[in-house]
Amino acid sequence: AGRLAEDLEIRLPTEAEWAYACRGGSQESHYFWWGNDLMEGKGRLNISAVDFLPGRDMVWPLANAPWSDGFAFLSPVDHYGEKGRNGFGLADMCGGVWEFVLDDFDPTGGHEELHYRNEELQSVVRPVCRGGNYFDVPGNARCAVRLGIHNVAYSDSRDGFRVCVGPARKVVPTLENP
Repeated sequence: AGRLAEDLEIRLPTEAEWAYACRGGSQESHYFWWGNDLMEGKGRLNISAVDFLPGRDMVWPLANAPWSDGFAFLSPVDHYGEKGRNGFGLADMCGGVWEFVLDDFDPTGGHEELHYRNEELQSVVRPVCRGGNYFDVPGNARCAVRLGIHNVAYSDSRDGFRVCVGPARKVVPTLENP
């Protein structure tokens, strides 16, 4: 507290910031931060490809992952060590949990700048999550996959967040905050 410059804040990343961080700074357009080959995800990606619900030990029909990461649910953070870190040294950017970002979901695609449906209020109506989760098919753990959550009250054990330090946003005056 008090050690962050006034023009910076700790917050969720924007969708564009998250995508850049996920690719580890690579300017290449890859499916995953390590490249395009899903099979290279073995030992670096927390996905199940298997339905672990009681009595349903079956592979997802479109999983196409010939390995198990050994975890029925979420793996420990940075479990895969150096192999699981991207070019920025960030661990678990794909798989693990869907990560909330700051933007409001736009079904036409992501935005370079922070996006709100209601710019005047600057509030999120339908949050965006990125990165896939441990219970997903491998294709959902791609850098570009986005998920629009139906409302801000939604909660699930397969969702999470990571924070970043970024430029402070302007505070929009409201009745509670004149």
